[in-house]
Amino acid sequence: MRRIIWSLQTQFLVLILGITLALILVLGFLNLQTVNGTSTRIAAMSLNWQAQRTSAPIQGVLTSTMDMTDILANELIKDVPDPGRLSDPAFRKGILVHLQKHFNLSAKNSTTVFGYYVQFNPELTGGPAGFWYTWDPRRSQYISHSREAMGAYFYGKGGFLPYFRDLIADGKPVWRNPYDDHNFGVRRISYSIPVYSNGTFVAFLGMSIRMDTLVTMMSHARIYDTGYAALFSDDGEIFYHPDYPDGAPTTLKDFGLEPYAEQLKDRDSGMDLLSHHYRGIKKEMAFITLKNGMNLGVVAPDEEIYRERGYTYGRLLFLTILFGLFTSGLAIVTANRIIAPLKDIDAAAKRMGQGDYDTFIHNNRGDEVGELAQNMNQTMVLMKDMFARLEKQAMEDTLTRVKNNRAYEQMVHELNHRMYQEPKPAFGVLMVDVNDLKGVNDRFGHEQGNLLLKHTVKTICDLFKHSPVYRVGGDEFVVILQNQDYTNRKALLEQLRPYSRKRDYSLKEPWLQLAFASGFSNYDPETDENYLQVFLRADAAMYLDKKSREGKEMR
Repeated sequence: MRRIIWSLQTQFLVLILGITLALILVLGFLNLQTVNGTSTRIAAMSLNWQAQRTSAPIQGVLTSTMDMTDILANELIKDVPDPGRLSDPAFRKGILVHLQKHFNLSAKNSTTVFGYYVQFNPELTGGPAGFWYTWDPRRSQYISHSREAMGAYFYGKGGFLPYFRDLIADGKPVWRNPYDDHNFGVRRISYSIPVYSNGTFVAFLGMSIRMDTLVTMMSHARIYDTGYAALFSDDGEIFYHPDYPDGAPTTLKDFGLEPYAEQLKDRDSGMDLLSHHYRGIKKEMAFITLKNGMNLGVVAPDEEIYRERGYTYGRLLFLTILFGLFTSGLAIVTANRIIAPLKDIDAAAKRMGQGDYDTFIHNNRGDEVGELAQNMNQTMVLMKDMFARLEKQAMEDTLTRVKNNRAYEQMVHELNHRMYQEPKPAFGVLMVDVNDLKGVNDRFGHEQGNLLLKHTVKTICDLFKHSPVYRVGGDEFVVILQNQDYTNRKALLEQLRPYSRKRDYSLKEPWLQLAFASGFSNYDPETDENYLQVFLRADAAMYLDKKSREGKEMR
C-alpha cells in the first residue's frame, strides 16, 4: 500500500513537472515569436524610415525642378494666346526676356540645377529660336550658348532630334533617365515640357540636374554599419550603386530581386522589406519611388539589421533555463500551491505573446510563487521598456538628440489636422540652416562638423525651451514655436540676429562659432490652408537671410 502511495506521489510530481516544463516551453516560444515579430516590424519600420529620410532631399530637388518648370510653362501659355504672334521678333524677344529672367532666378535659388532651355517651334518663328544656359563652374555662373550650339544640340537634318520629336508627339512632361552628356562631361537627368497654345505646339522648355548632386545627398545616409542607398529602374537598371557608381545596364536578377518584379512597379515598399541575396549575403531592402520614376532603395545585411534579436534570443534562453530550474524546484516542494499561480503565469505568457505587457500578475504571496510572479512582471516591464526605447530611437536624431524627420512628419500631420478644427492652433515655424557646414567638414573633418551641429542645436533648444526642435536635413532644423515661446516670439527671434553671419575661419575654433541663417513665419488662420504654406514662407525668409550674408557663396 505504501508503495502505491509513493507511486501516485511520483506520478503527481511528474505531472506537475510536465506541466511546468510545458509552460516554460510555451512561454519561451511565445516570447521568441513576440521578439521575432517585433524585431521584424521594427526593422521594416527602421529601413523604410531610412528610405523616406534618404529620399526626402532628392524628392525636394525633383519637386522644385518640376514646379519651377511647370510654372514657367503655364506662364508661357498665358503669354502666347495666339501662336501666330511668335513670328514677330519683337514679341518673341519680350517672351524670351521674361522666361530668361524667371529661369535664371529659379536656377540661382537652387544648388542643383545644371542647365535650362527654351526652344520655340521653328515653323512659327521662321527658324530655330530660344535660349540655352548651362552652369560654368570656372565662372561660377550660368552661361548662354550660341545659336549654332543650340542647333547642334537640339536639331538634326530633319528638324528636332528624335528625343525632342517624341516629346512633342507625346505632348506630356517627361523625366529623362540619367544619361552621360559628353558635351560637358557630366551625368545628369532632365525634365522637359512641351507647351501648346490653342492646340498648336509653341515650344518646349526644361531643366536638367547633375546626377552627382543626387549621389552626394545619398552618400550622407548612414544605414546600419555597411548599408547603402541605390537608384534603379523598375526592371533593375542601375543608375547608382556603390558597386556601379556610374550606373550599369543590370537586371533585377543580378541583385536577387527578380521575385519582386511586380512589387517594384508599385510606389514604395510601404512597411514591407524585400529579402534577397546579393554576392552570397542575405540582405533586406526598402524602396521609395521618386517623382521622376526612379526607385531609391536602402539596403542593409540581415546580420546587422537583426543583430539585437540574436542577443535577445540568448537572454531569453538564459532566462527560460533559469526560470525552468526555479519553477521545477518550486513544483517539487510546493506542488499543490503552485497550480493556481501557474494558471496566472500561463495567461501572462499568452498576453506577452500577443504583445500585451501592461496586465501584470497580482500575487502578494511572500514565497517562491509570489517571487516568480514578480519576475514575470519584471520581465514584462523590461520588454515594454525595450520596445519603448526602440520606438524612441526611431523618433530621435542620433547625433543631436532632437526630434528627427519622422517625428517632424507626425507633427506636420497633427498640425494640418488641427487647422481644420476649433480653436485654431497658435504656432509659428522657424527654419534654421547652419552656415557653411560643408566648409567646416572639408577643412577640419566631420567630427568638428558634428560639434558645430551639437553646439548649434544646444543654443536653439536653450532659447526655445517650450517648443519642439526637429532635424530635417544634414544642416537644417525646424522649430515649431508654441506656448510661451510663441507668445514671446519677437523677443526670442531678436536673440537670433547676432548669429546671422558668415563663418569666420580666422577664429581659432571656427566650428564653435554660431553662424546660421534663419527665417520665421506665423500661421495665419485666415489665409493658410495647410502647414506647407507656413513652412514655405519661413523657408523663403531663411534663404533671403542666408543670401544677404553669403551672397553667391551661399551653401
